[in-house]
Amino acid sequence: MVSLRPPVYFLSDIHLGEGTDSEEASKYRKLLGFLQVVQRQAKALVLVGDIFDFWYEWNTVIPKRHFDLLCRFQALENAGVALHYLPGNHDFRLQGFLERDLGFTVNSGAAEYLVGEQKIYVYHGDGILTRDSGYRLLKRILRSRINQRLFSWLHPDIGMALARATSRTSRTRIHYREADEEEYRAFAQRQFARGFQGVVIGHSHHPKQFDFPQGTYLNLGDWIRHFSYGIHDGEHLMLRYWQES
Repeated sequence: MVSLRPPVYFLSDIHLGEGTDSEEASKYRKLLGFLQVVQRQAKALVLVGDIFDFWYEWNTVIPKRHFDLLCRFQALENAGVALHYLPGNHDFRLQGFLERDLGFTVNSGAAEYLVGEQKIYVYHGDGILTRDSGYRLLKRILRSRINQRLFSWLHPDIGMALARATSRTSRTRIHYREADEEEYRAFAQRQFARGFQGVVIGHSHHPKQFDFPQGTYLNLGDWIRHFSYGIHDGEHLMLRYWQES
């Protein structure tokens, strides 16, 4: 379990690159404002997956369109903000660039943190639902070592074009249902039973906060329509919404 000094900010599901030029410009402007606050106030930033609509690290290539944001992350690390990254279902290959060049701590799946005196369980959230059984099988296939290697042999321009088409298909097939929250809350309750006082997930793009006697469950929502995020101030885990001023 990793100790993080508060305040800790949590963010997920930005899906940079998925919208129109104007949508992306508005999204990115708000994100830069948010990161300025993080740099001034936060001790740690935990990115809970799908920050990019598609992320894949070839052996010698990364997606160049995100270069400016990557530099912003590096500035946060230089300013003393601890950076952590959990993969989402759109993060297909993390090969060491984020750790080696930007100072991130990257988790392969879920992560467990100690913030103040509270144990916090963090996971992107894909594959939790009972109806995700087909996705769980597809995930194992797509992320198998042999398929990852075959994809890495594609020219990056071709690979990115295929990825954009796949990402669009993935988004159109995800239909959120209010009944899903029962399963997400049950998942959180299982973590509370393991001794955690906070559970943070993303993936569904629907921000939620539920305060139980055992602890607090957050779904971080997204940075597409809701511009929502989480904060742990050392005592309380809270959902917040970005407001430009």
